[in-house]
Amino acid sequence: MDKTQGQYEHARNVHRGGKVMKRLLALILVWALLVVTGTLVSADGQTRKKKSRFGRKARTAAIIGGGAGVGALVAGKKGAAIGAGGAGMYAFNRKAARRHFTGKTRTAGTVLSGTSLGAGVGAAAGGKRAAAISAGAGAAGSYLYTRRKRYHRRY
Repeated sequence: MDKTQGQYEHARNVHRGGKVMKRLLALILVWALLVVTGTLVSADGQTRKKKSRFGRKARTAAIIGGGAGVGALVAGKKGAAIGAGGAGMYAFNRKAARRHFTGKTRTAGTVLSGTSLGAGVGAAAGGKRAAAISAGAGAAGSYLYTRRKRYHRRY
């Protein structure tokens, strides 16, 4: 074995040792993170839940705004319409919205969200005329959805 080959073997062995140390360090960090997280979760169950600064209606508006923002970042104006429509459909049909909005408000919000969702999908698929047609279809579909989805109390 000549001198250069010996240096090559030494460098390769040092590199392997570095990988092992990095993996060991990553394993220790992940383990420590799991221990700390587990401790916090168990301590969190013993305290009262902190009241949110936002009201239920503000949270609904934030959900819709967030959906529009993400959609705009992904696909521009059409994406903003799709994101706002989808987020609005979710926001107005969750349990908190059923408790804190009147039926008419939830119906209006759901129909407007369906209209926005339909217009965005139509515009992405085929232009202005398709957007107008699919906006009408989205409004009709979301209205029928709210009419069919009635919550009846059982005594």
